[in-house]
Amino acid sequence: MNRRTAVRNIIIISAGASLLPGCVSSTEETPLYLKHVQLTASQQKMLAELTETIIPKTNNFTGAKDLKTEEFVLVMVDDCASPEDQNAFTTGMKAFEDACKKKFNSGFAKCTAQQRVELLKELETKDEKDEAARFYHAVKGLTIQNFTSSKEYLLDVVKWKLVPGSNFKGCVPV
Repeated sequence: MNRRTAVRNIIIISAGASLLPGCVSSTEETPLYLKHVQLTASQQKMLAELTETIIPKTNNFTGAKDLKTEEFVLVMVDDCASPEDQNAFTTGMKAFEDACKKKFNSGFAKCTAQQRVELLKELETKDEKDEAARFYHAVKGLTIQNFTSSKEYLLDVVKWKLVPGSNFKGCVPV
């Protein structure tokens, strides 16, 4: 065997072996990469379902999942919140999931829509000392912020115009 052929074959095999894991798709979606907040894929899915429960998709308008609100919430918490608030967010997320498991014996993502709404109505009435309620109110605020700053909301609901339309007449003296 020729030495060049052997070295070439070893390089091709090692390159193929290093690229092979990237070609295999996993059944569970990988979580969003965050610098400060540690999160699992199931927690990200739960957060997506929570934002979709807060602003659901309707026949004529997009919902929170379509706007990728869970990613907005996570990036805002990861980039803009203090380390204490980030820790409170993650502990509140665990408390929220525990409250759901205590009430319905399943995680929030596996609950029915009626059970989700029931849990959120219960958390609306609780005070801010409850970690699960604090987490819910933080997510709700960021969900509303993302929704009201989205292109779809500004163009379809508010009818906001970047440039004045046909009602602007620049040649008319004021």
